Amino acid sequence: MTGPVTRRGSGIDRPSAALKQLSALTFDLHTDQPRLDLGPQGTRILKELIAAANAGLWVSVVILAATLVDVSMHESSQFDGMPFVDGNGGDDSVGDIQDEVFGLSYLTANERHQLDKLRAHRNALVHYEGPVAGVSGSADDEAALAATAEQALLAILPVLENLECWG
Repeated sequence: MTGPVTRRGSGIDRPSAALKQLSALTFDLHTDQPRLDLGPQGTRILKELIAAANAGLWVSVVILAATLVDVSMHESSQFDGMPFVDGNGGDDSVGDIQDEVFGLSYLTANERHQLDKLRAHRNALVHYEGPVAGVSGSADDEAALAATAEQALLAILPVLENLECWG
């Protein structure tokens, strides 16, 4: 990621507040080096997320933001070597459920709710189940998608902030 972060595509050529926060949190803007150990897939998704936000590709921002949360829960070094241990001292084979329950348990109820909304919006875009706000052909689609993308970036910040603190 190089250059300033700007919000394009909605007629606004100024930095998005959420994109500024994301960029500052995740990359040293002077060296272009990542500040978080997200693993190779997570780092690539993060770079493409920031590029999509800079380009005003709002659907891509929503999809990549939700995907980044999933990948960071499974790929980041924060969870390497930390299997869930059941009450009997053995590994729990359910895996994904524990990652979801215990991996994000530090979030507030509102932060979890924002991630749930993000995931639902991503799923609505990826798995067609009917019309979705922002891609309906309405005159206000661009503004609706830009707002949804901004919410997506804000929703993932607490997860990434935790990786910064503990990763």
